[in-house]
Amino acid sequence: MRKGIAVELYTVSLAVIITALVCMSSALVGVTNYFYKRDREEFLINCGRDVMHREPDYLSDGDELSVTDEMSAHFRNVSSWANVNFAAYDEKGGVLACSETSPSVHREPPLTGELMESASEEGTFSLSTLSGYFKEPMFCALFRCPGQSRMSYLLVYMDCSAYKQYTGTKLVTAFAVFVLILLVVIPVLWFAVKRLVSPIEVMTIAAKRFGEGDFSEKIMIPQDNEMGFLANSLNEMAYSLSNIESERKSFVSNVSHELKTPMTTIGGFVDGILDGTIPKEKHRHYLTIVSEEISRLSRLVRSMLNISKYESGEVKLMAEKFDLTALTVKTVLLFEHRIEAKHVEVEGLDADPHIVCADADLIQQVIYNLTENAVKFVNIGGYIRYTFREEDGSVYLAVTNSGEGLRKGEMARVFDRFYKTDESRGKDTTGVGLGLSIVRSIIKLHNGTVNVSSKEKEFTRFEFSVPKERQ
Repeated sequence: MRKGIAVELYTVSLAVIITALVCMSSALVGVTNYFYKRDREEFLINCGRDVMHREPDYLSDGDELSVTDEMSAHFRNVSSWANVNFAAYDEKGGVLACSETSPSVHREPPLTGELMESASEEGTFSLSTLSGYFKEPMFCALFRCPGQSRMSYLLVYMDCSAYKQYTGTKLVTAFAVFVLILLVVIPVLWFAVKRLVSPIEVMTIAAKRFGEGDFSEKIMIPQDNEMGFLANSLNEMAYSLSNIESERKSFVSNVSHELKTPMTTIGGFVDGILDGTIPKEKHRHYLTIVSEEISRLSRLVRSMLNISKYESGEVKLMAEKFDLTALTVKTVLLFEHRIEAKHVEVEGLDADPHIVCADADLIQQVIYNLTENAVKFVNIGGYIRYTFREEDGSVYLAVTNSGEGLRKGEMARVFDRFYKTDESRGKDTTGVGLGLSIVRSIIKLHNGTVNVSSKEKEFTRFEFSVPKERQ
């Protein structure tokens, strides 16, 4: 079963939060315990220093028994208010006195050599049993007293049951806070994750719908963040795919139509000749029509192959520097008879030279197609004007013809494959509707631009740009 992204994100987020809480709680307990131990250390060392430096008189006077009794009494007196215990030892580790009442744990055994070596004048603090000296761990400070006549070592210690209770309380408190935070975080986190993931779920369903070819519904995500940007991108993608699908269907329909008409004509006339329906004396006439239709099919296939090559990048540009003005004049001369037949005035061919760097053959194809289009739709006695200008490292050539012009809805589609305006369907009986599409593909191949402008009943203008230097 597919695991939802919401569950995965929720699980990972919850794991991170739990890990963070555990680390934070451990750190908090560890820090508080550290400062608690530091406080006990400071307290025990201060108590030991008070005993050694403020009450030294009993250590030097009197016999051993009186000294021992006096030391023990003093230790008990301090222990009663400080809640700590003391034990004094001679240089061999034997007990001189202690604050504990009989029986005392310090009567036996004496301090070991290892413990005596660990003692220091400043006091050696530890939380331990002192290598088994105590049955339970204690807070201990062991001092070495080299300046005293009889007391060579002093042990200050206290029970750590309060520390254990303090640590337990901290752990219970931390666990309670941990549980309380989780009780609040779990539902809030789930709500946040669902809110974050819900746009992804919507876009996933939409993407599946797009994959099935349904582009009718848009993704509605009003968020002004990456999710909203992604939703807009998907909507734009769906719009593009919808247009591509429409163009594909239109392309198939147009190709079918363009192929069907000449093939039907060819088949009908050939069958008529073969079965004798068409008289022998008319064979040449109808074979001429068949030849023209075959030529039309050939142009159609050749144009489609050329467009495919241009758009797929299979054509390698043979860029060279040449005079665009001279190439335009050369191309326009190919239409001399058709121009004269319509009594059309040609303007702008006397312009100064304009040097560009491009594929001359392909650019001539562009000029040829645009000129052919202008000659075809210019009104009798009208004009065809060629305008050159230079801007931003490119040369722009505009081909303008007077005539009926284009409607607003037609200008957006004139570069589409097989598209013919209502007017051209009556005038363009030999074209296949690919000339302007070829123009767009060639100019795009040169990283140039091509656009159209028109005014009904007045003119139509196509303008394209060619780079002056090698791209």
